[in-house]
Amino acid sequence: MNFYKKAIVIFLLVIFSFGIIVKLIEPVIEKQLSNIFADKKVSKKLAKELIESTEDFTPEKREFYKDIIKKLYIKWIPLFKEAKSEAEKEIISNKNN
Repeated sequence: MNFYKKAIVIFLLVIFSFGIIVKLIEPVIEKQLSNIFADKKVSKKLAKELIESTEDFTPEKREFYKDIIKKLYIKWIPLFKEAKSEAEKEIISNKNN
């Protein structure tokens, strides 16, 4: 009889602990899911704004986008060059094998 009491108490403790863990993890999971959907909404909004902004391409907008593209190009060109040289090395090594 004593064994059954201990088993029931342990079972209830496990169920209770599981419930507490679920309650603690629930807000984290909910926040992650809301972030996923928020990111999709933001990316759709940005795509829509980009398409709309190119329809009316005034000289001011042209200069604005040119500056942004120039800054991106300056920042990313070393990475592109490095990736290109590594790819060329891989192609050469694959041809030799």
